[in-house]
Amino acid sequence: IRRIIKNEDLLTEFHFVSKTNNFLCAMMYIEGIANPRIVEEVKRRIKNLDIDYISGSGMLEQLIEDKPSTLFPQVISTERPDRVGSFLMEGKVALICEGTPFALAMPSTFFDLYHTSEESNLRHHYGTFLRIVRIAGLLIAAFLPGMYTALILYHQEMIPTALLFSIIASRTTVPFPTILEIILMEFSFELIREGGIRVPGVIGNTIGIIGALIMGQAAVSAGLVSPALIIIVALSGLGSFAIPNYSLSLAVRIIRFLFIIFGFLAGFYGISAGFTILMAITLNMKSFGVPFFAPMSPVTRSNSDKILRANIQEQQNRPDYINPVNLKRMADNPRGWSNSSKGGKSSDE
Repeated sequence: IRRIIKNEDLLTEFHFVSKTNNFLCAMMYIEGIANPRIVEEVKRRIKNLDIDYISGSGMLEQLIEDKPSTLFPQVISTERPDRVGSFLMEGKVALICEGTPFALAMPSTFFDLYHTSEESNLRHHYGTFLRIVRIAGLLIAAFLPGMYTALILYHQEMIPTALLFSIIASRTTVPFPTILEIILMEFSFELIREGGIRVPGVIGNTIGIIGALIMGQAAVSAGLVSPALIIIVALSGLGSFAIPNYSLSLAVRIIRFLFIIFGFLAGFYGISAGFTILMAITLNMKSFGVPFFAPMSPVTRSNSDKILRANIQEQQNRPDYINPVNLKRMADNPRGWSNSSKGGKSSDE
């Protein structure tokens, strides 16, 4: 990180955060940029931990976040030094723990969880396109199986006639009800994914891909599931793979099962009620005093890098929802060479 940020204002404070194993943790922030109140809050939380043993950064994350009982992570865990450096330059605080390759950055918002560090090196057109793909993947992973359940059970009139006849014909040999069929397939997909992760080496990836193909084809051939459901489960699985943050991906995979149940109980009305409850919970969440959906709720104006990626010269300010000491990140015209008022000659001349 110090090779990335060569600045004397980058401070590091060391703290022991457990009694028995003396788990060493380094807190990093940039003086003159980071909000002193956030720095003191992070310091207060790690100093007041009363625990004998901490095994790693994941355990520390659960001990210092605001609401550990919620599904969504409120602290970003990353193993990339360049991303930690970008967070520090925004005015955030980083925790690096002894014996673990992951660093924690806080405070974090929902939008930080699906942004990636590669976007800063891409044109804003490319970054915007990739963000749209990731948002679409997140929505598909969370809602598509539940919406399929709601359409089949309650809202058949919304399906085009030809497609409805095709789905009905493919389900004539299926012995299970729709809800049991989709839950079994989703659980089987999760089982294959977990099994592929636990098997070491290249064999694990092979088991995950080949196992899913063979199982899906065998289930359709045996008449246990419909081909349409295989497509739905595959799309939802691919959508979860597009989410860059592992903790957020796990949260979406759990939420997927909840929306399947909501769709089974009350169709689109149940999904709407579940979505309202989910938004009420997440909008009430905070990460070290920062609203989880900032800068969209509450709306702020200084940060143009929200859902879509803005042009790099338009990102003149740091995120104002953190209240950094130095809000300005670059000049109004960072491309100073393009300012013709100084009388300089261009390369063409």
